[in-house]
Order: sequence, then C-alpha cells, then structure tokens
Amino acid sequence: MKRITSLLLIVATITLSGCASSATSISPTSEDLNSEIIALSSATTSVESTSIISTTSIAILSSELSTSVSEVVSSSSLNEAAILFPTITIVSNAPNYYTSISDSLTGTSLKNALNSLISSGVSTSYAWSRFQSADQSLNDTSKVLTIYARYEYSKTATVGSAAAPNQWNREHTYPDSKITGAAESDNHHIFADDWKTNSIRGNKPFGLVQHLDANRVIDSGGRHNANYSNNTFFEPNDAAKGEVARATMYMNTMYGYPLEGNFQTAELAVLWALNYPVDDWAMIRNNRVYTNQHNRNPYIDNQAFICKVYGNTTAKTTQMCANYL
Repeated sequence: MKRITSLLLIVATITLSGCASSATSISPTSEDLNSEIIALSSATTSVESTSIISTTSIAILSSELSTSVSEVVSSSSLNEAAILFPTITIVSNAPNYYTSISDSLTGTSLKNALNSLISSGVSTSYAWSRFQSADQSLNDTSKVLTIYARYEYSKTATVGSAAAPNQWNREHTYPDSKITGAAESDNHHIFADDWKTNSIRGNKPFGLVQHLDANRVIDSGGRHNANYSNNTFFEPNDAAKGEVARATMYMNTMYGYPLEGNFQTAELAVLWALNYPVDDWAMIRNNRVYTNQHNRNPYIDNQAFICKVYGNTTAKTTQMCANYL
C-alpha cells in the first residue's frame, strides 16, 4: 500500500434547517425490504411524508475546498481501503457481471470494455414505476427518497400539470436538454426529486457555489435545504455529490457525453466521485436499476474503475488516484 502526506478527513454532517413544522424526525432504523439487508454505514434518520433526512457521511475534502491531500492508506481493494472506500454491507445482485473485464485494463481500453458490457441487453423506460422502484425509501415502501430535497415523498405524489407543494418529478442529473435517445430515460442518471429543486437546478452544470443564504435552494414545501445555486452552477448537498458524479461517469462511458458537459470541470467530477464514496443506498439503488433495466453503473460496483478510467484527467486527480491504484 502507498501513503501520501497531508490529507484532512472531515466528517461532514448534513443538517437541513428551516423545515415546515409538519416535518418530524424519528430515530434511525434498519429494515429488510424485499430481501435487501439494510445496515446503513452512515447514520440515517427516517421520516414521515415530506420530512427531512439527516445523513452523516465521511467526506474527504481536497482541492475543491483548497485543502491538501493528507495521510490516507490506499489500496485497489475495496475492503482494504476502509478509509477511502468504506465497507458497505450491500453486495451486487449480479456477482458475475464483470467477469469479462480484465484487471489489467485502464484508460480508454477499460472504458471501451465497460461500454460493451453495460450497453448489452439494456431496457430503458420513462415509466413512473421505474423511478418509484429505484428510489423507494428504506423506511417506507410507499415512499421515494428525493436526491436534492433529501425528503421522502409518497410514490403517488408525482407532479402533474399544475405543480403543488411536496410533489416530485424525474430529475435528469445529466440534463435532458443535452442528451437524446435512450439516455433520456436511463434510470442510472435519473432520480426522484422535489419538482422545485429539480427546476432550480435546470440544466446548470454541477459546480461550486458560495454557501450564502441568497444562494440556498428552497424546495416546493418552502424548506431550505443544503443545495446552493447561482446563475452559473448548481451545487448539490453532500449526500448527492458522489451520486451525480458517478452518474455522469456512467453517462460518459455509456453514451459518450462529456464530463465537462455536466460539471464545472472534469476534475471536479472525479474528485466528488472519490471524496463522497459509495454507500449502501447507492448499491441498493444500483441493484434495483439492474433488476429493471438490466445493466449496472460500474463506478458504483468498483470504485477503482473511477481512477483506472479517469485518474489522469488532471495532475490533481492523478495525485488523488495514487491512493487507489
């Protein structure tokens, strides 16, 4: 294993304030939903309809916050790299999916091999049921967890012709205006979200936004949340940063859409994918999408692929990825 010097580990706790009085927090729970073993590695607070989700996650903040890389044990093994790639309790429901991918492949060769694999036998659909399935709450099978609002809404509270408070829509994390064809209904990058936070994001690239009250996003229920937006960029809450980064990498590998088409810089996409690592929720969702769509997001299943494909994006990503390879 290699070690590099000067890395600051920060435990980032997302606590959203300014909630409506109807938002009620209750104690964390673990449940078995449809034979999925739920044992969240981050602390998750379950909620009633339209109530807040508080998530504790380990964020390794690096260049985007002007911090330096510091002492972290690295390894290409997911289990050995317990700091960078925390152990998760959920496993793939397709354990032999990557048997055709050689461990020796890197860069474009690996991306092309992954493209061939994940493009085979795919069945995309824009039916609401797909998204109700993928984003089903871990606490209540009648609800979905929204990606930016980070609230649970009733599965049936889908936005209609006249949007109302506490309704959700289908958020294209790679904006619909920038893509065509099957990509427009691909569940690996489309998530349930509050219609208003979805609308505020629009087709802005993900990027860094000053954390000022004037930039703070308010959802359809009038609640302030931990997303920030200005005229140029949209910065999602920490829990969503890794999700949107790995979804963008999937879109690049699957359809060829550039990282820079969805991010302030390609470097930021790589850093968020590494700094906000895969957790149980991400793997559960990947399994659900595989069941319905018949392909997987490889950057969730094997985070070493992030560095093997995108590690040489910039000098900073190369430095970060020295820990992973």
